[in-house]
Amino acid sequence: MFDFVVCKVYMCYYRITIVKKWEEIMIAYIKGVIVQKNIDCVIVECMGIGYEVLTSTKVIEKISGKEDEVLLHTYLKITEDSHTLYGFLSRGELDIFKKLIGISGVGPKAALSIMSTMDEFSLKMAIISEDYKAISVAQGVGIKIAKRIILDLKEKIDIDMGEAKPLPSDKGEAGTQKEVIEALIALGYSNSEAYKAIKGIDIKENDTVESVLKAALKKLAVF
Repeated sequence: MFDFVVCKVYMCYYRITIVKKWEEIMIAYIKGVIVQKNIDCVIVECMGIGYEVLTSTKVIEKISGKEDEVLLHTYLKITEDSHTLYGFLSRGELDIFKKLIGISGVGPKAALSIMSTMDEFSLKMAIISEDYKAISVAQGVGIKIAKRIILDLKEKIDIDMGEAKPLPSDKGEAGTQKEVIEALIALGYSNSEAYKAIKGIDIKENDTVESVLKAALKKLAVF
């Protein structure tokens, strides 16, 4: 009886040790070939092993198709029941995902829902301009959670225009918005003022950065 209890305690200790060692493992990224695209994940084959990587629909849309090589920046979530890998095309997307799941009441599912509704730039714009309605559009995210996200992240969002370059597949509107915001910040306006000024401006395909900047400055003059 005594030997059995000792054995059971030892096995529990061994399991805890294994879990702790897994928690110390960090998979920074995975690079491989896309072999399958699903609604909420992709399968990446790397050295003969297929890794299921959960991600946002926006990331899935940007991945061309099967047999394309891709590099995904990853986060490994470990629980007693599973090891789940989440991946994104940029470090910025990964960073904001980790910030989101660090908020009480926001799990990976809600974070991916938000990031499937808004790209990185639009989400940062919504947080800084306190546009909780835009965030609450995401499935499973109510107004209360959206306001909590803004409250927790407003001062933590790092607007690094160097990392916020639009991807080749991004629309021209996003690139123009980023350049205008960068110009406004250079002129001395705060991040929040710049985001609020650009928000709501209807940018057309033929609009130049200069014309949109003038429109934003006019809005700032009214505020």
